[in-house]
Amino acid sequence: MQWMRQAARGQESWVRRVEHLVLRIVSLGFSLASAHAIRWFFAPLDGVDRFQPFITWVIAIGFGVLGYFVSRGLAHRLMQKESIWSYAPICVAVEFVEIFCNYALAAAVIQRAAWLLMVSPAQRAVLTFLTYVALSIIPLISVLLAVVDMDLERKKGHSGERASAPVPVGNGRNQQPKFGGAMTTTGAGVLPQAVYPAQTGRPAVAATSAQRGTGQSGQSGQTSQAATFPLPGVRPVTPVSSSTQ
Repeated sequence: MQWMRQAARGQESWVRRVEHLVLRIVSLGFSLASAHAIRWFFAPLDGVDRFQPFITWVIAIGFGVLGYFVSRGLAHRLMQKESIWSYAPICVAVEFVEIFCNYALAAAVIQRAAWLLMVSPAQRAVLTFLTYVALSIIPLISVLLAVVDMDLERKKGHSGERASAPVPVGNGRNQQPKFGGAMTTTGAGVLPQAVYPAQTGRPAVAATSAQRGTGQSGQSGQTSQAATFPLPGVRPVTPVSSSTQ
């Protein structure tokens, strides 16, 4: 079968691909079912005026849509460890209205459940109570689906962040420019050593910190200090004295 071959190749199953969309559609259906119960509860107000039926539908649809988004907002804030004290009251109020209206609808139509009369009297009371519970907890199912929805959304977001994360260059280590040699101190100040590649074959650079004579003899007491810049693999050059015999 196709799904078995995909699983053997390590591909994602079709269930995982469509489950998020299906859960959202089913959760929206449960919210609309609660909206229908709210519409039934407010139906006696339709005879007040000609605008009341329209207002009743607006209230019912508003509660259904609000419950759909409020439950997801609460679940998202809980997963992000954010404060929910300003958000929880509206969620509790919406869920209370939805559960109460579903319970009222169940109480009004429970007598139509003819199958309850066919069970033994010993089980009838228990089954009647469970029927009330099952017809009333539809809004709670929508809340639980909202938690699953936000959990799948968070996992998709983390997967996208990992896929788009930049790959560090050089194993994440900072590439610093290297300066060879130490600091050489001369009479004129501090001069950094310049390091040149040994394979270039260039001679060492020599510099004097004192002015040399212009070729006149007889000047004594003058010394010259040479600051050499050694090169890796190159023998340093000894400065030649400028004094003549």
